[in-house]
Amino acid sequence: MSVYLVINKILQLFMMIVLGFILGKMKDFDESFIDKMNRFVLNITMPCLIISSVSANKNGIPYQDLFLSMIILIIILPIFAYLCLKISSLKDKSLYLFMIIYPNVGFIGFPLLQSLFGKQSLLLTALINMPFNLSLFTLGMMIMSNNKSFQIKKLITPGIIASLIAVLLYIFSISLPETLLQPIQLIGNMTTPLAMIIIGATLSKYPIKKILLDRKIYLFTIFIDLIIPMIFSPLVHFLIKDTMIQAMTMIILGMPVANGAVLFAKRYQQNEFLAAKTVFLSTLLSIITIPVVALCFI
Repeated sequence: MSVYLVINKILQLFMMIVLGFILGKMKDFDESFIDKMNRFVLNITMPCLIISSVSANKNGIPYQDLFLSMIILIIILPIFAYLCLKISSLKDKSLYLFMIIYPNVGFIGFPLLQSLFGKQSLLLTALINMPFNLSLFTLGMMIMSNNKSFQIKKLITPGIIASLIAVLLYIFSISLPETLLQPIQLIGNMTTPLAMIIIGATLSKYPIKKILLDRKIYLFTIFIDLIIPMIFSPLVHFLIKDTMIQAMTMIILGMPVANGAVLFAKRYQQNEFLAAKTVFLSTLLSIITIPVVALCFI
């Protein structure tokens, strides 16, 4: 594990968050503009990112272990998170549930895992990320909207459509023509910078003291970034035999909160300040926690 690599990726995130914070403080981004940009990311750039992450290459993939990794991350983790929060006294439980279930695979996961395990891990990460995206735009939307009834109309969104297209492209080994793929990739690559700027602009509305001195968020961050990987480590090593899939699963479990938490919190009138400062602090602390997970649990 290259500590320099982790620090480099985290610093890239923070430069974008700081830019959003400065723009917010300068009043260049008012609430209306941030909301419009939020919708642009959720409805345009994020779906393009999902589609552009698909590869039609299926050679040498340990499907059984990959499937078990998906089961752990997409089924067992949400059940575990739900049970933990059910006995807790926390407010904003639906937001906390969302933040536990969805780690930041998109920006930190892809480049970090590729650097650690080579190009093969990029395809494996994309395959794991496909059901993550399906879950994000189905279960994630239901959690954040506090809507326990399954309404098909509300789930027909650009995000879920893009996730289904990505699955079909992979299953049928369809490669998009370069003329179409290039603009989709370019638009998709806007997702992380814009999402980070939105987080910074959202944080700019609040005093720095309130962001950095919230003891509860530090405890929550330690729980999701260190305690959860520690709890899941025996299960991951027992079920998954392929060492690369083992390591990837553990690192994903130790990822900071996904920036999508802020986007969805704004969209569904959840506690966006709680989401923004949790993303900020969990990403900051991941400089320490990700190497610890790699050294102790892999």
